[in-house]
Amino acid sequence: MADLTWRDPAALPLRPLIDLTADPTVAPALVAEAALFCADQPDPCGWLPVHAPPADLRRTMRRAGLLDATDPLVAPPEVAQRLAVEDHTGLLWAARLMRALGRREDATQLLRRIGGDAPPPVYAWRDLLLAEDGRQPLPPVPPEAAGLPVRLTTALAHARSAVANSQPATEALTTADSLAAALAGDRIEVIARARILAVRLRCPDQPVPDPDSVRAVAHDLGTDQTEFLARDAALALLRAALTGTGVGPAYEFASAALALDPTGAATRLLAADAARAAGDREAAHTHYRVAVRTGLAERTVALAGLLDLATPTAPGANNEPTGGPAAAADTGELVGALADLLATDRRAERDRLAVLVARRPALESTVCADTVRWAVAVQAGPAAGARPLPLERYRPFLDLSPSVVLDPVDTPPVAIHTPLMSYAAVLERREPWFREIHPQRATAAMFRDEMQATAAVYGYPSGAASADYRTWLAAPDGCPPEVRDRLANVADLPLLDRALLGRLLSALGFHAEAKRILPGPDVPVRDPDSAYALASWIFAEQMLTTGHAAELEPHFRTLYDQLGDDVRYVRTRVVTTINATVNAARRREPDTIARWRKLGEEDLARYTALPEVSQFDAAIMTSRWFRAMGFLPFLTGDRDLLRADMDRWLGIARELTGHDEHTRVIAADNYFPAVETAVRTHTHLGERDTALALVDDLAQRIDPIDPKTWLTAGELRYQAGDHDGALEAYLRAAHLQFPYGRISWFNAGQLHEQLGRADLAAECYRLSLAHWPTGVTPLRRLRDLHLRGLLPDDGGVLAAWIAGQPAWSQLPAFAG
Repeated sequence: MADLTWRDPAALPLRPLIDLTADPTVAPALVAEAALFCADQPDPCGWLPVHAPPADLRRTMRRAGLLDATDPLVAPPEVAQRLAVEDHTGLLWAARLMRALGRREDATQLLRRIGGDAPPPVYAWRDLLLAEDGRQPLPPVPPEAAGLPVRLTTALAHARSAVANSQPATEALTTADSLAAALAGDRIEVIARARILAVRLRCPDQPVPDPDSVRAVAHDLGTDQTEFLARDAALALLRAALTGTGVGPAYEFASAALALDPTGAATRLLAADAARAAGDREAAHTHYRVAVRTGLAERTVALAGLLDLATPTAPGANNEPTGGPAAAADTGELVGALADLLATDRRAERDRLAVLVARRPALESTVCADTVRWAVAVQAGPAAGARPLPLERYRPFLDLSPSVVLDPVDTPPVAIHTPLMSYAAVLERREPWFREIHPQRATAAMFRDEMQATAAVYGYPSGAASADYRTWLAAPDGCPPEVRDRLANVADLPLLDRALLGRLLSALGFHAEAKRILPGPDVPVRDPDSAYALASWIFAEQMLTTGHAAELEPHFRTLYDQLGDDVRYVRTRVVTTINATVNAARRREPDTIARWRKLGEEDLARYTALPEVSQFDAAIMTSRWFRAMGFLPFLTGDRDLLRADMDRWLGIARELTGHDEHTRVIAADNYFPAVETAVRTHTHLGERDTALALVDDLAQRIDPIDPKTWLTAGELRYQAGDHDGALEAYLRAAHLQFPYGRISWFNAGQLHEQLGRADLAAECYRLSLAHWPTGVTPLRRLRDLHLRGLLPDDGGVLAAWIAGQPAWSQLPAFAG
């Protein structure tokens, strides 16, 4: 279990179902505690019913990674020895233990081994348990020789069966009453009466029991918290009372049930429904959120409840309209619940997506509308569900094909074109001498790692999403065969083809591999092809060293000094001055930038005057060049020159629209960094309102699924004092999940915390850790929230979970 606790907080309250030797930090759910009870009891014939896990729980636990494929039972030596006993009573004991563990197939096999020569109590229990699992018809109440426990339980089984089939249950309940009377004076009589009362509460043909009777029996049973059968019977009674009495008593009984089973997700769901029916949305929210964290089989229902509470058209209990005024959408809870539904809920995908499709009217006007449309498309065609939405959006980075699933409004209008157009350049052998053949937006060095982390969060084990180049290259759903073949024989290809392949690999995020197939600065430039190859090598190195003060200046000079007078060199000269300037700005070297600016002015003038260069490509290059050269006045403090440069790069970018599919993409791609740089420039000049207006336009109109833009918007809004607006921007970035998932969730968590929403802050930190399991900072925030007593009802579960995280030992001491 030591390596399982970090995967899901639900591992903690369910721990006895995995490991019977465990000494859990937090109390298990009552359904899991039943396994410990069964393992400790000597005589299986004397037990009254105990909680059994849902039929699909173990399958869900496997999906969640809490069990491996072999599903071994970890048990103390004495339990293991008893499991090997072959006598009839031992087989029944083992079968009942297996049922308590959720191992129903194992239980059935053990029950089938009990022969007709078994003692009457054992054989009677065998028949009843097989019938309860649907293996055979329900047997009649056995004779006296079978003993009171199995006779009473069989009578109650007949009563429950009658209720399920809409038949009278009076006869079966009368039999149960008479059997319970024989237990007069025994503690087990109270337990039996509670079981009978629980069935009566569900019988439409029986008088509704008075709530005071329920209170009295539940109180009597609940006085001894150490007696499992009493607590089990009390919980069964209270659960029945939650639906069999009025709203007021149900709300009261929910609190009593939670006192008996504080980490039980199923109990939390019932309490949430009772709270919603009573109009207590805050309590309902807390119960649903705890059920999400502590349950597996219950998670989908709990997340659906959170979505309902978070949307303006939230229904009441049982999805019926409340009739009251519509509440405003809670973007924070909505985004968190949606992320949990798609990323941590391990039920079948069709079940999870059905939750969204059913809520389409309520969600289509929210930040989650794109996800709902995607869910509808996935349900319409089986091929659509191949990849989770955050990966589907970036499908070209996986298999170099555009998505056929996403609605056009959900498809990133700029970002996905970088690999697609680089791919087209490879296949068509496009020459780069006089026009733009690739979009400018470069794939960050962390891109593949973030993609792989997101795939892991969504349980999508795909080689196509791997950060490892060799894995992607070999993956059936990764590198296309024609590219794989070329890369396998890359040394035999002409140099221009190798350079185009290198640019493609960089576009996909494999910068190191791009460098590997290209000649470096030590190889002399002999012609335009080799010049472009070296420029591609330097570009890949520049991306790899982003964030580091790498010494690339000698490489740029080596390249530039070898460029001759052939007109095919001119564009390479201009682009070299641009990239060298960016590198010098990274190192804050204004003198170096001034040198490149002087050289570039002449190169740009020559390039734009070439008859081979169209007006469109001349304008694109001019905008690019002035954007890069703006670093010089930025560093020197020349505000007039900075404004003049910005007017050139931004003015051109605004005017360009393109005239065909290719140029429209190039124009949009140029506009994006032009506005990004203008945002930074206006911020530097103290014009934050102008910067915020630009970034909002960029996020909402140009590329609404670029998380970096939403992160920038969040930062600018925060600096302007708009904390609610900043939170919304961070949550939009978090909703996109990738890239920057861990940063987006962490920033959202910090703002939730500042706004006094510790529960939502904890959720955001937990989701940040999902993308970053070794992250110290979100783990520290969770730890500190707990130690300050700010976590919700399941703070103990969360505290135990965070203590099992990989980075726990690296945390600094609590500040107090």
